[in-house]
Amino acid sequence: MEIIKTVLDGNHYRYSFYPCVSSEQTLIFLLGALQDIESVNSFSKHFATKINCITIEIPGTGRTQNLASTVSIREQATMLHNLINYLGIKTAHIVGFSYATAIAVELCDIWPNVRSMSICGGVPGIPESGRLATKKMIAAAMDTSQRFAASFTESLTVRNHDIPKNEAIIRATKRSISSMSQDRIDMFFENSVRLLVHTPGNVQNIMIPCTICVGEFDPYVTLQTAKNFANQLKHGHLVVIKNADHLVHLQHPNKVAALMLAQAETQQTLLNTLACVS
Repeated sequence: MEIIKTVLDGNHYRYSFYPCVSSEQTLIFLLGALQDIESVNSFSKHFATKINCITIEIPGTGRTQNLASTVSIREQATMLHNLINYLGIKTAHIVGFSYATAIAVELCDIWPNVRSMSICGGVPGIPESGRLATKKMIAAAMDTSQRFAASFTESLTVRNHDIPKNEAIIRATKRSISSMSQDRIDMFFENSVRLLVHTPGNVQNIMIPCTICVGEFDPYVTLQTAKNFANQLKHGHLVVIKNADHLVHLQHPNKVAALMLAQAETQQTLLNTLACVS
């Protein structure tokens, strides 16, 4: 895995290519809060079994430089568009976790060449079900990393013996966040404030096929919240993953990877069939 760093217009990016020799399509993989290219490597590699994948940390995410919350979600999406143009990508499927949802939705408005959008555990803003939890996490982020880790896991998880590796994942997540640098926690703070004041205005104009995945017991992006988002999309399809909460990608990684790839894989299959017939 080679991670490339670049600066465009003073903004810092990290990205990594995962080529697929059997595909001419491109999938752009965007990350959730506290994720980085390294932590989602298994997903990127899975996507690349069917399609060329480029995993991107846009400015203000992952291990890039922090962005003040005065920079809007729309501006972050424009920064992503600038990188897409820089890389010469003509069309792409978009997949993303959680925080990336708002950016993906804005990109669909900025760039007409998105072919599909697949989201896991996200809506384009802070859901009503998650506003209080977000405020608590923001407050904890200004305290110690241990308090922030506790607030983060308490806000996004439930204790349920039907969820695979439930307690182990909660403990591991808490340990991982407790050891994060203050810069990473500050980034979460700025991104959360950014989302709190963001209002998407173009959801109903998105005409591409979309998949919205949500964990059955997600306390942050609830089932009803995800359903409302999917219903706003002209061609939105909601998938509920049983026995999962907001950390569904850790609890059911294979299922999540397959669902997020499904839209792109379907179009790739169609292209292959047409190529064989012609």
